[in-house]
Amino acid sequence: MSARASLVAVLVLLAASAARAQTDPPLHRLQLGAGVGFFGGATLGDADASLRTSSTEPYQLFATSSRQAGTMALDLHAAVDLTRRVGVEAHTLFARPDLHTSVTDDAESAPPVDAVERLDQYLIDGGIVVRLNEFRMKSWVPFATAGAGYLRQLHEGLTLSEHGHLFYFGGGVRRLLRLRPKGLLRGLGARGDIRLDILSDGITVEDKTRKHLSASASLFVVF
Repeated sequence: MSARASLVAVLVLLAASAARAQTDPPLHRLQLGAGVGFFGGATLGDADASLRTSSTEPYQLFATSSRQAGTMALDLHAAVDLTRRVGVEAHTLFARPDLHTSVTDDAESAPPVDAVERLDQYLIDGGIVVRLNEFRMKSWVPFATAGAGYLRQLHEGLTLSEHGHLFYFGGGVRRLLRLRPKGLLRGLGARGDIRLDILSDGITVEDKTRKHLSASASLFVVF
């Protein structure tokens, strides 16, 4: 190989290394992020209020249908890249969704009523992050995530709490905006997430799992 060809090869390798350094945070460094997003709504189930009588068939007083509305949410996460492919993260989401309960089919022909209650909702979870480097889009690196966690919901007035658990699957993209060779703060980046959260227990009517879509955009710093 000629000296000129060797020089060109070295320059290409250096350019590739520089490009990676601008898109990949250093390994084994803590990444702390915060952002805002949207937590989607879901149906909680239907129930009838019935009165037992001497006959075999109960007498229905009214019917109810409940739904948790979608709302804005605060999204926080902490992550560490273990390898160039795999990392781990912890995540929490806080939201204040409205719980709507519609009362219909009243036995005395009363008009339908829609009762609304505001909830305080916390999702605390952790999982694995797999970076899809082969699908890198310039400075944006796609990733897939999956994990499990804990659900806590507080009724309005913080008078009663409900607990449950969750599983989630999702993905997104992230980009390193700035990188420093040394110092306490090593970098700054941006990230976008889309998740499917599968919630069990908590505030529900039919004791079934509920599927909520969530999306968020955040900034993160690398220590």
